[in-house]
Parts: sequence; C-alpha cells; structure tokens
Amino acid sequence: MKKRKITTLGLALSGSIFAALPAQAETPFSSCPTQAFLIQNPTGVPVSYGMNIDLGSYAVLSSNLGAAKINAVGFSQQDDFIYGWDYGAKSLAKIDSTFTKYPLAVNKPSSAPSSIYVGDVAVDEYAWYGYRPGSGLFRVDLDTLDMTLVANSAQFGSPAIFDIAFHPDNGYAYSVDSNGYLHRIDVNAGTSTRLNQLLDKTELGFKLTFGAVYFDVDGNLYLSNNSNGYVYKVALDGTNSSASFYSYGPSSNSNDGARCALAPVEPSENTDFGDAPDSYQTKYASSGARHGITSLMLGSTIDGETEAYEYPLSDDASDGSDDDDGISFPTQLETGGLNLVIATVSGSSSGSVLNGWIDWDQNGQFDDDEQVLSDQSVSDGSNTLYIDVPAWASAGDTWARFRLSNTSGIGPFGGVAQGEVEDYQVEVTETGVTTEYYPTGSSYTSFAYEDQYPVSGDYDLNDVLMNVKYTEYIQNDQVIRAKIEGKVAALGGDYHSGFAIHLPNVPVSDVREESVQLTINGQPVSGEILESGTTDAVFIIHQDLWQLVTAGEAEQCTYFRTQEGCGTAYRPTWTLQFKFQNPISTSSMPDLPYDPFIFASPGFYYGDIGYQLTGGYPGRGLEIHLKNQAPTDKFDTRYRNLGVDSGNGSNTHFQTSNGLPWAIEIPTDWQHPKEAISILDTYAKFADFSQDSSGNTEPNWYTDPNSNNAYSD
Repeated sequence: MKKRKITTLGLALSGSIFAALPAQAETPFSSCPTQAFLIQNPTGVPVSYGMNIDLGSYAVLSSNLGAAKINAVGFSQQDDFIYGWDYGAKSLAKIDSTFTKYPLAVNKPSSAPSSIYVGDVAVDEYAWYGYRPGSGLFRVDLDTLDMTLVANSAQFGSPAIFDIAFHPDNGYAYSVDSNGYLHRIDVNAGTSTRLNQLLDKTELGFKLTFGAVYFDVDGNLYLSNNSNGYVYKVALDGTNSSASFYSYGPSSNSNDGARCALAPVEPSENTDFGDAPDSYQTKYASSGARHGITSLMLGSTIDGETEAYEYPLSDDASDGSDDDDGISFPTQLETGGLNLVIATVSGSSSGSVLNGWIDWDQNGQFDDDEQVLSDQSVSDGSNTLYIDVPAWASAGDTWARFRLSNTSGIGPFGGVAQGEVEDYQVEVTETGVTTEYYPTGSSYTSFAYEDQYPVSGDYDLNDVLMNVKYTEYIQNDQVIRAKIEGKVAALGGDYHSGFAIHLPNVPVSDVREESVQLTINGQPVSGEILESGTTDAVFIIHQDLWQLVTAGEAEQCTYFRTQEGCGTAYRPTWTLQFKFQNPISTSSMPDLPYDPFIFASPGFYYGDIGYQLTGGYPGRGLEIHLKNQAPTDKFDTRYRNLGVDSGNGSNTHFQTSNGLPWAIEIPTDWQHPKEAISILDTYAKFADFSQDSSGNTEPNWYTDPNSNNAYSD
C-alpha cells in the first residue's frame, strides 16, 4: 500500500489558532504498530496512552496535544499517522508518533458540526470518516482536505454509537450502541444497519459506552467500555455475531481509540497464563486468565508464555520449573469447614488484591457462587487467609484458581495488566475424614521392573519405571475410599507391558464398581478397569504402556528415557479413584503400597519362554511382581521355577536363588540404570541389599550410583 503525506499549515496562518503550535518535522509511526492508542480527556485536556489490548495494560505516553479535546481518532495505514477531530480548532488534526498535534485546514461544508466524537480512517482509501447524531456522516479526503456530507441523519439514522472501526478487508465500519447492538456501516452508501444484540446492559449491570473500538488483522472487533474499562472481543458472523469478555482496560468518561487494523492482537512472551483444563477458560482462544508479568507475583517465581499449557501438559511439568508456588493449604479442604490458606506475595502495593475461586461442584467451571476470595488486600510476605468450604461441596479432586493483581473486581478469566494467575488441583474431603499418604504428603515412590522374567536378561531394571503415590481416606478407623496417582517415568523394554494395581485379600465385591474412575493424561478412561475373573480386586491402569509414550526424537533413540541423549521431562500421568462398598477397617487393609505389577500386553511377543509355554503370546498370564509378593489368580503358575526363578509359590516369589528380584521399590526419584547396563554394575551395593531378607544391609544402596552407568536427563 502506497504511503502518502499531506502538508499541515503550521505557522503560515499568522494570528489564527494554529499559530501557537510547533513547527517541526512530522514523524510517522512505525509501520502498522500492534499497540492500540487511546486518547482520553478526563479533565478536557487530552492524554494519550499506549495500550496492549490482550491484557488491557496501558502506559501514559508523553504528548503535545494542546489543551483542547480530541476525539474520533483513527490510524491511517496509508501514511502511518493518526487523525482525529480537534474540538478547539473545530477541524481535523494530524497526530504523529511523538503525539504532537498538527492542525489541518479542512474545507468544511456549512453543515459540518463543530464537534465530532465518532470517527476512524478507512483501510482501503485515504479518507477519514466522522459521524455525529443529528448531523450525519462526513468524509474528509486526506489528499485534498475536502470535507463532504456522505449522508444526513434521515438517510444514515441516529444510532447511539461512540466510535467506529473499519474492518481490515471488507470495507465496512462497525460499532456497538449503548444497548449492545452491533451496527454495520456502509460508508459508500451512507447507511447504518443494526444487526444482532451482543450485550445486555440490564444483565451486565452497567452502562455500555464503547468510546474506543478496534479491529485486528483477523477481523476480530474489540470494544473498550468507558465506564469500567472492560474490553470485549466480537467474532463477526452476519446476524449471529457474538461478544465475549476479553480483558480489563482503563476506564474514562471520555475514551477514543486508534489502531492499525492490519496488525494482529496476540499475547507477548511476557504473559503469565494458568494451567487448569480449558473448561475453566485457560487458553488464549478461550479468553483465558492471563497477566502481564511485572514485579507483582505470587511466590518467588513466574514464567512467561504466549499460550497456556493446560493440564495435564502443563509447562510446570514439561520444563521442570513449577511457578505455582504462591498458595499453600496447611489444612485439608473439608466440607462445611473453615480452611486456612497461605498466600505468599512479592512486589505488592497498597492496591494489590487477591481473588480466588474453587470449583466446589466439580462441573468444570468457576461459577459465581464459587468465589472464595474477593478483592482480598494482601501485602509482601506471607498472608494468612481463610475460606469457607460449603456443605454442598462435592468430595474429591477439583480445581482452584488464584489471581493476584492491582485491579479490583476481576473475574476468573480475561487479561489483566499485572500480577500472576496460579491454578491448583485441590481435594475436598468429607466431614471427619482423615488422610493416609504413601510415601508421604505429595511425594512419589518408584517401582522398577525387569521384563525378562523368568530369566535375568540384561537386568537393567528400567524396562518399566513407574512413579506412584497413594492416598487413603479414613473415617472412624475405616478406609472409605482411595486414590492412586502415577507417572510413567521410563520404558526401556522391547516387550509391551501393561500395569496394574492388586489389592491382596480385598475381594472384588468390596469395591463399588460404579465408583471406579481412571484418568490418563487428564482424560477419563472407559472400559473394564476393575478386572473381572479374579478373587482379589485388581485395577488395570493400562494394557500397553508403549501406547502412552514414544521413544526420544534423536535417531538413536528406541526407548523412553533410558538412553543417553533421549531425555525428556514429559511423563504420562494417571489417576485411579475408587470407593468401597462397605468401609474396610484399617487393620484389614493391605499394607501400602499394595501390589503394583506389570504383565505381558495381550497379543504381543514377550520372550521365547512365554512363546513356547503358551504356544503364542502369554498376555495377562505373565505377571511380574515385587519380591515375595504373591501373584493374582490370573498368573500362569507354569512360569514358576523356569529360567532362574526360584520362588516356591508359598512364601517366596519372583526372586532368584541368591535373592535378586525382578521388581523393586525405591523410595525416591532415583537415577535408574542406562539401557542394557545391569543394576549390579550401576549400584555396587544393590546385591548386598537384595540378598539380606531383613533389608538391614545397605538400605541406602540407591543413593550411590556409578555416574557413568546411571541415567540422568
């Protein structure tokens, strides 16, 4: 598009109103800036702002706009200047990138009003259009400075609009009136057509005066409301257009905006997003909760991103840096109770406030009656706060969102200029329920398996590595329900393995089948989870763990996190929850960690012995358990004492004659052996530990690896 330049009259008109203005070189804006420019006249004197629409953030710009009000501004893609109506000169003015005003000697018709507060510069022509109710629609040719009446009020109508913006490519201008109706303006025909209603001021509870409206290059319309600064985003669709809340911007009783309609609106890398599932409005396309990163934050860390990484693929998990460190719950959330919350804040000022929501009914969104903190004043350091847990809250896992900012009245979504948003998975328990954790609190234990059973193979014990943690819910010394959470930490086996949890001596009938819930990577799993055909309860987490991961991307990578240069912080996650038909006394429950085991995935080769023994693929009948843990009913006992297995099926299981196991538990996130390197060569003290049935010999063997043989990311 060819850039144009017009000449202002400056000092040539001696004695006129123009004489006091500076004579200097006009400086255009950089070509099509992404920033929006807002001119407000709070006391009659114009003030200019640079505004990032995606966050509603703004900064006062130094300017030389004079003392007279300026309105109806628009950005010209033709020459990269802003044009607006100067109330003092009663004519059009040109504004450059230094926000210096240059009056224009417009050739006005007698019908032209002295003040115009609705206007914009066309995208596809070098012309400014202005509208005033009762006077009509006017056009100023920015080449000749001739002003003409396009349509009088009888033709154009008198819509109660306060700004217009030209669409980037369809030639129409658009606006939204004080009753929330969308208007499409044809400047060539001189007509205004009222389309559908986007917003209802009665439902919203505040006035609708959209004094600044803008477009982006994708054809999205943005509306900035004078009374409260709220910014709405409009998706145009004929007579079915829709508006959604977008961000919290500056408010003013006099608002007008200009923006290059050919520029995108998008978040910068200096934006903080939440990471709850997108049903809570987390991602950018959902007008997700997002904050401009400043010194104001929750906790001590904050990271920037251009998009939300929603659960379960949160960047907190993928990059190993968890910035959700500002909110803690010293006591559990119990229905009908008062709960303590600790909020750690830094960079606060006198106007810093914390808002919070918890999805008590677990419907996947934050409802109005689920706000737990409302504009709670906070200061630097640790803030002790209290929230009420309603009696109607559903027991189980749910999500909480906390938003720290210097803007009062914000909701659970939309952009705000500063602060931080932190999303948390939290748990609500029934009244009088206590929790038993294994290993402790939120930490995991690890289970490592060698899939070559009943032979030793390479004995690297990295064929399946699973991190698991357990929670039992106890009421009146009886376990009423349980939750087991896990992460696939490594897969170093050629064979395809499934993973299951066995509850020894807990009959299948003791589990309420309809209560069993399994999610993998945050998605519900259907099908048989509580296995049929067994005496004890067995939960199948997955039939084939290789379906959940892929090997590293490098050419030499054939396994998941066991080969040098094939590392990733990614972990497939799963959560199993279930309730008991009748509560089980704590003395009758199997000891934690129950009995986690792997088995041969149905339909896959799992070693020569299995192939010969079964005449094909062994499937579910080939199980590998922790040392001396009895297998389930479905274990094919023909494997016993084959190869190097010396289990007697009574009090010894899954061990060699010298006590070496095919599965171990390690009470930490340990460094497992690299691919095809024996654990005996990686941990020199492991053999001594394994051969002592008491476990007293070298109990900390896993803390002293041979660094050349141990895997590390």
